[in-house]
Formats: sequence, C-alpha cells, structure tokens
Amino acid sequence: MFLRKITFLFFTLATCAACDRPAGNPQEAAELLTAVRQWKIEEISVNDAVTFKDGKMTQQFGSIDFQRYMETVQVKKDGVFAGVFKGETEPFLLKWKVDGQNITISAAEGANKGEWTVRPDDVRKDSFIMKTQSTAYDYPRMTTIALKFTAAL
Repeated sequence: MFLRKITFLFFTLATCAACDRPAGNPQEAAELLTAVRQWKIEEISVNDAVTFKDGKMTQQFGSIDFQRYMETVQVKKDGVFAGVFKGETEPFLLKWKVDGQNITISAAEGANKGEWTVRPDDVRKDSFIMKTQSTAYDYPRMTTIALKFTAAL
C-alpha cells in the first residue's frame, strides 16, 4: 500500500512538472503559441527591471517609460502576429517565423529593424516571453526589453 502511494505521488508530480515545461524546439514553441487564441500582457521588463506588472506601470528611476504597448496579441498559424495597443481597437500586424533556433517577430513588410526574438525555452503552454535589444530608446546605450504574455482565458 505504501509503495502504491509513493508511486502515485511520483507520477502526479511528474505529470504536473511536464505540464509547465518549456518548448523543446522552435517548432514545438510555434505550436504552443498558435494553440492559444489570445495572449495578454503580464509584464514588461527594461534592462531586467520590471516596469509593468499586474496592469500597472511601475516607475523606475532613470528607466524608459512605456505609454504605448500591446495589451493583447494573437500568433496565427499563417505567420501573422496581430497585436492590439492599449486604448486602440484595430490590430497592428507583424509577421512571425521560425528562424534557426528561435522564433522572430518583425515588420510585415520585411524590414529587419526592430526584430523581436522568442526562444523556445521562454515558451510554455500558458505563457511566453519575447525580447529585443535596441539603441532606439536610449541612444547610444543598448536597451533590452522583455514582454511577458499569458494565455487570456
């Protein structure tokens, strides 16, 4: 009886751990991203400092302040990445693709500026993180931005 309880506990823990595991490769990450109808913003980090969480901006001394960000996004199977900015109703369209070991999100017209990266280990069935680096926000310094999205229920 004791052995049965230990075995049951082991399989329960293993099943729960497998549910929240990251994607193993870009193709699996793409499947997880497109399986969710809509994603909502949970967190924005700038240079590893959280500047948006729980629906509120948090002011960081000397950090970049975002007043415009995508509240919701959709990752569609046809390669369209559609995001709706806060206070707007029309989606802003980008494109996504599996690019080597990652997924990249960029302008629909194909420009290589402002590209975002989604690593497979940043994708789970209920969340994902997309990152970019740019000097556009605080020239000439490099700024790293990470957006964390969770599945909208």
